[in-house]
Amino acid sequence: MSLTRRYKVFYVALSLIVIFVSVTYIYTTQTIDNFTKQKYLEISRDMKEELQTLIQEKSEATLLITIGLAANNSMVPIFKRGDVRYLDLDEFSLTLKRYSSLKNVWFQLIDKNGVSIYRSWTKHRGDNVLKARKDVVSMIKNPRVISLVSVGKYDLTFKTMVPVYDKIGRFLGIVETLAKFNSIAKKMELKGYKTLIVVDKEYKSQLTKAYTNRFVDDYYIVNPQSAQKLLQALDKVALEEYVNVETYKIDKVNNLLITTYRLSDINNTIMSYFIIAKSLDAIDTSDIKQIQDKILSVAVFIFFVIAGIIYYIYNINYKRFIQDQNEFLAESVEEKTKELKEYSDKLYYLAHHDLLTDTPNRLLFLDRLKQQIKYAKRDGKCLGVLFMDLDRFKEINDTYGHEIGDKLLIEVASLLKASIRSEDTVARLGGDEFTILLVNTTQLGIVKIVEKIVKEMQKPFIINGIEIFSSFSIGISIYGEDGTTPNILLRNADTAMYKAKENGRNSYQFYDEDMTRLALRRIELGKSVRRALENGEFKPYFQPKIDARSQKVVGFEALIRWIDPHKGVVSPENFIPFAQEVGLILDIDTYMLEHSMKAILSLQKEGFDTGVLSVNISTKKLESHNFKNDLQECIADIGFDASKLELEILESQIMKDPEHSQKKLNYIRDLGVLISIDDFGTGYSSLSYLSQLSIDKLKVDRSFIMNIPQQADDVAIVRTIISLAKNLDISLIAEGVERKEQVEFLLQEGCNVIQGYYYSKPLSLDETRAFLLSKRK
Repeated sequence: MSLTRRYKVFYVALSLIVIFVSVTYIYTTQTIDNFTKQKYLEISRDMKEELQTLIQEKSEATLLITIGLAANNSMVPIFKRGDVRYLDLDEFSLTLKRYSSLKNVWFQLIDKNGVSIYRSWTKHRGDNVLKARKDVVSMIKNPRVISLVSVGKYDLTFKTMVPVYDKIGRFLGIVETLAKFNSIAKKMELKGYKTLIVVDKEYKSQLTKAYTNRFVDDYYIVNPQSAQKLLQALDKVALEEYVNVETYKIDKVNNLLITTYRLSDINNTIMSYFIIAKSLDAIDTSDIKQIQDKILSVAVFIFFVIAGIIYYIYNINYKRFIQDQNEFLAESVEEKTKELKEYSDKLYYLAHHDLLTDTPNRLLFLDRLKQQIKYAKRDGKCLGVLFMDLDRFKEINDTYGHEIGDKLLIEVASLLKASIRSEDTVARLGGDEFTILLVNTTQLGIVKIVEKIVKEMQKPFIINGIEIFSSFSIGISIYGEDGTTPNILLRNADTAMYKAKENGRNSYQFYDEDMTRLALRRIELGKSVRRALENGEFKPYFQPKIDARSQKVVGFEALIRWIDPHKGVVSPENFIPFAQEVGLILDIDTYMLEHSMKAILSLQKEGFDTGVLSVNISTKKLESHNFKNDLQECIADIGFDASKLELEILESQIMKDPEHSQKKLNYIRDLGVLISIDDFGTGYSSLSYLSQLSIDKLKVDRSFIMNIPQQADDVAIVRTIISLAKNLDISLIAEGVERKEQVEFLLQEGCNVIQGYYYSKPLSLDETRAFLLSKRK
């Protein structure tokens, strides 16, 4: 090879190396820069979302405190008499400061005329605030719960107002709570973020008595002491530059990642800014370093490939080999570039998807939800968020193992994806929690999809030859009605899901603002039920059970009545469902069992033949850990004859898990206590299980009795139940009997024991004694 050709080959080789190094550098720089920007963007979003959550939590905490004060029994006489000499909420504020994150809280009482009758931060009172407070004017005209963030003459504060009413519903005044933002900045600092709270310069004239008196470029600084280092960093540039940050800003001088969260007032005008900073040194960039190392490894490999090719060309076959190897080089570079891109795509996919179910994870779901909120806001479309939790998934894991549990999650994810449209999104947040984003839909469309999912979940999953049943508790929130941001929509759907679980699982629940008012009513009802238990306001009433052939009393059913000293008789329908939901039914069952036995025992000691006492027992009481021992001790302490006691258990309770129920029923039978199936015939029972259960009596549900003998369908059902009881040698009683022709039909068909208003309404103890006396005559 001539010298000239050698120089040409050298220059070609050098050119290729320079081009390769340049391309590699540009590609590496751009790729790392893109991944870094994405990382910073995600961190800035996390900081804003964390702050937003803290603001919401503190707002709710302030609201709950105000509601609690307004509901306090002492507030009504204070407002009526206007005597606040002995009212001192300073100790309450100190307690909150000592045991909670609410370090700076103040209270004010304003009467129905707009006069401030109490301020916890000053002894000055008695002035009318209507001229200075438009919100108070609005509150007096239309009393309601108000919770907002506002700028006053002192500072930026949380403000919550709750109306106070007397017992007959007259508006008396307002309880107001004010709280500062300092604790939020401290909580952000505990999470590694420095936060500077700034009020917009438009409010400077309003802040006549600014607490910190620190202004920068006419912007008021709320927390200069707790964010001193961040404030010093920002002092070097115009504050305007930071309050207008849309995504994030890198401060290389102070080594900070900075983002800004904007808080608007009630008119949707920007009121304040939260400038949040995180040290760049605290950000984990190991994943980016791995990508960089991978790129460099591929680049080094390609470089040596190029060098080897050039060396071969230079020393072996210059003309023929140069063309072939150029093609090989192009293919190699293209292949490795493709591999690198595929690796980058895979990393991105793994960061945004759940590895087990191959569905989007929380990060991707929130991103899609954010994008769809923009479209829904622009186009006026309905958007729904479903928060779904598998019922009793822990029991499945504990019973069959995590391998079966994981396979069940995969099957469930496939079912959910098959139940929605292509434009919707299914995501797994973790554990047994799934979410669904439904776009361009309606409330009816949401219900159809939810009903479809509930129906499909009723079918068993066959996993490794095992038949597994599961169900979902589903909470639903709708954009606009239940929130306008991803986190609030997801949180409210989560709240609705827990409501669905409380309602018995395998159901769905929409979220709405009435849940807050419902929660307050539930708190008051809970207090009243506990007070009623303590004061003995619950009374057992007794409805006779009559043998229609001999007209003899064969027993009584104990029925609860609440005699409220203020409201009178409260129907069980108004408090039993609530008591079952919150667990108070356990105390009510114990109370009724004890007081019913004592009352009937007192009649027995007077010489009356009361027959068998029937007491209703709830599912939760039956399933309680110490039920057998508690029942045995109660019977022994009272001295009641166990053979004269009968527990009535709903058919639906037993048939949920007949095999488990059988064990519980055996415990009861071991004590000599009788067992009756209440509301029999409502469609739950399996005859194969019924014949195996340890029961003594069936109670025909009143819904079948009320239309006999006129209604042919009900006549057929009652005849079938009577025949079933005879074949199984089980006693029978019909409840809800009100007319003579019903009694005659039942006697004719062979059901002799009758309970209902035809013979007697439920009676108090004294009325029961009189009823038994009348039967002696």
